[in-house]
Amino acid sequence: GYPYGLAGENIPLSARLMMFADVFDALTTSRPYKTAWSLEKTTEYMMEQRGHFFDPDMVDTYLKEKRYFEKVLLMFADNHL
Repeated sequence: GYPYGLAGENIPLSARLMMFADVFDALTTSRPYKTAWSLEKTTEYMMEQRGHFFDPDMVDTYLKEKRYFEKVLLMFADNHL
């Protein structure tokens, strides 16, 4: 919603999708300042933040399609988990 103060469904779907994907990548990728989170820990965080930081529909879709996220993680295993 930044910089316009948008919230919920007023935030464009494309922005909600990109934010979810960006956070997922940041959590599951090792960085110089942190180790990668496991898929389980990432999933727990996403569920805890459902309806707060994350659009509930994004989390629900992630949970239904989690196997595809896991496949992507395995494809890029050198930087993830």
